[in-house]
Amino acid sequence: MSDTDLPFEGVRVLDLSQGIAGPYCGMHLARNGADVIKLEPVGNGCWSRQLGRSVGDQTAHSLVVHRGKRSLALDLKHPQGLAIAQQMANNSDVILQNYRVGKIDKLGLDYATVARANPSVVYLSITGFGPRGPRADQPATDSVMQAYTGMMSINRDRTGLPQRINMLAIDFATGLYAFQAVSAALYRRAIKGKGKHIRTSLLEAALAFQEAAMMESHLQGGEVEPIGMPVGSFRTADGYMSINARRDPHFKRLCELLGKPEWLEDPRFADARARVEHGEALLAELAPIIESRSSDEWNRLLSGIDVLNAKVHTHHDLFEDEQVMAIDAVHWVEDPTLGRVPMGNIPGQPVPRSGDRLSRSPSVGEHSVEILTSLGLDKPRIDALLDGGVVAQPG
Repeated sequence: MSDTDLPFEGVRVLDLSQGIAGPYCGMHLARNGADVIKLEPVGNGCWSRQLGRSVGDQTAHSLVVHRGKRSLALDLKHPQGLAIAQQMANNSDVILQNYRVGKIDKLGLDYATVARANPSVVYLSITGFGPRGPRADQPATDSVMQAYTGMMSINRDRTGLPQRINMLAIDFATGLYAFQAVSAALYRRAIKGKGKHIRTSLLEAALAFQEAAMMESHLQGGEVEPIGMPVGSFRTADGYMSINARRDPHFKRLCELLGKPEWLEDPRFADARARVEHGEALLAELAPIIESRSSDEWNRLLSGIDVLNAKVHTHHDLFEDEQVMAIDAVHWVEDPTLGRVPMGNIPGQPVPRSGDRLSRSPSVGEHSVEILTSLGLDKPRIDALLDGGVVAQPG
């Protein structure tokens, strides 16, 4: 599939956001054909470039969230830099920003100001806690939101200690919700000719993402119960397994496989409700049995009786997994900075290959001169901006 076959070909996006959520939305727009200009600070660029292990100005996170974009490194604190950004905003179809509440107004890049010159713009504002309320002006990150929105409370270790999911789940979920909202707004504009100001936040996205868990907590009076028993992770002789035998037919087959017919007669385990109430006792009896065999053995035995199970893989395991390879769910590309890296296929989007524009993240300011030239600036002026530190490019 070529760029001209993609749905957002010709759509101009100005990505003023930093971090993960806003840039991830922008990446999806780019992967769908939009021309996304990543406007980032002179120097270190977007702070996604400092998340985790870095090589040059790239990290795993920056590669994921900036793929397919063009980068303009611009100092918005300088009047000339700000004027360039304002010119670009007035001619963009979509603007993405995640400044703290009120900060972008001081730059004249807020929706009200931009919409006066560009009324059909689709403008996305992402904040941490939302545009109003007692926490509206407070900064927020994924870890803050995992705690604040209850995600950590439903992810506890065996001692009951709330745990953070070791990935930026809320940031990425917010980016996906934002992409969905921007896509819908672009369709609305195509049909009705109207722009839109989309306001969302990490808080709202986190609660939407956890809607079923939140409702379950309400229905259970605040006490979060397991979805059934036996369900969970179990140590094996050589690793870990996830096993789900909560339904009565599955539990019956599991008991028969393990040679434990007495469990079926035990009133503590007689039905799904009883097994939840006496879950700890059931797990205590089951755990040493599961630990006696390897993960592969349990996968073969449990799959043979149609009980839900999976070996707990590392990501490295998946790179050589037969099922993953059979559907090309992960493919490898050569990145000029990070080298050979794995990419996950995004549903409904073409698979980029090495060297493809959509497979790589630009360096900070990689396209600065190209973008400024397209805005009508001549070489002497561009050179002056570079010399003055208003604009930057690699090297």
